[in-house]
Amino acid sequence: GEGRERGRGRRRCGEIPNPTTWGNAVNLRVTVPLTDDAVVCDWPDSPENRKRRSFCSRYEGYGSLCHCSNPLPLSIRSPPLPGSRVTSIPVAIIASNRPQYLFRMLRGLLAAKGANASLVTVYIDGFFQEPKEVAELFGIRAIQHEPKSLKNGRYLSTTSPVSLTPLTTIYQTMPLLESDSSVYCISAWNDQGYDHSCQDPSLLYRVETMPGLGWMLKRSLYKNELEPNWPSPDKLWDWDMWMRLDVIRKGRECIVPDVSRTYHFGASGLNMNPYFQEHYFKKHTLNTIPDVILRDVDSLTRDNYELVIHNLLRKANVLDHSKNPCGDKFIPKKKGNTYVMYISMDNEKDFDHWMKLATCFHLWDLDARGFHNGLWRFWMKGNHILVVGAPYSPYASKYMPSGIRPLKLVTPSQR
Repeated sequence: GEGRERGRGRRRCGEIPNPTTWGNAVNLRVTVPLTDDAVVCDWPDSPENRKRRSFCSRYEGYGSLCHCSNPLPLSIRSPPLPGSRVTSIPVAIIASNRPQYLFRMLRGLLAAKGANASLVTVYIDGFFQEPKEVAELFGIRAIQHEPKSLKNGRYLSTTSPVSLTPLTTIYQTMPLLESDSSVYCISAWNDQGYDHSCQDPSLLYRVETMPGLGWMLKRSLYKNELEPNWPSPDKLWDWDMWMRLDVIRKGRECIVPDVSRTYHFGASGLNMNPYFQEHYFKKHTLNTIPDVILRDVDSLTRDNYELVIHNLLRKANVLDHSKNPCGDKFIPKKKGNTYVMYISMDNEKDFDHWMKLATCFHLWDLDARGFHNGLWRFWMKGNHILVVGAPYSPYASKYMPSGIRPLKLVTPSQR
């Protein structure tokens, strides 16, 4: 086509000095003029299709949204959630300049039962027009602001599409947030919920760490405690790591599902790359069963949850500590049992042996997450597994048999 072009290199592409060697590099820069013609699909004239036509004539990468036949609808009717107050909960989405991720997330969110588009706001970290127009396609308010924290990682990723049931999970657990002052947040994400380590979509845990990727907290907590102390732009730490600090959390815990209700699909971003996505997020399980009734929500209050844990430990079978915990035979293949193992843990910050065990079990091993009083819960081979850190955990002194020595795992270089 027409346009300016500039080539650099003394030989033609096919000319080489020796048949056994590669030719010299040839760099070619071409300016290709693009037409300004609008998308010429024969869509019926309507306010929705006028927005579609304008958007699709300027942006690419949105698949069937811009198909001439049977394009994706922009009007998404969220199924009602009878008897729930979740439709009155504001939803804040903090985005950057990854509009295709935002598009995918918003479609999932707005299709969820109980979603209320009028209470969803997208906050864009920078003056990026495309994500703003993505939000406006769905009739969602978008606010752009100066990215004062551009050089650090304090932002809420929009790389988490919401499954069919996150809001049903939230509305069933809202009473816990309102009645139990020891609850810090309600989360839709389980850091340890991989395909091989979770199985019960009706099961909830209490954990001392705050998961990201979709969570709810009380407005009073944010206004009275978090907002006045929110890290200023000169602080170079992640906002979520700040919220996990003991001085901020103050001993409170988050409620998390065994099977996550959100999924991390973004492979690019400030704190993300394809390797990280492949190894730590791709194999997380996403619940696809609608209208799951959560089991024994009242058992998640601080005192009741202790009763649950003690009951589990009383009935649990102790795994054979003479076997290699990283070996395939350590956890029996027979399903349907509850097992407990004890690992060395001297104090509340001693996660050395847990981190090594997490690597063996292919769980989250970048830092310690998902624990409660020095105890972790997950599933392996269809069995409920309890890992107790001894002597730190209060459960160790009560339930660890006298003949058991806490496992001390070593790295391959230490063997």
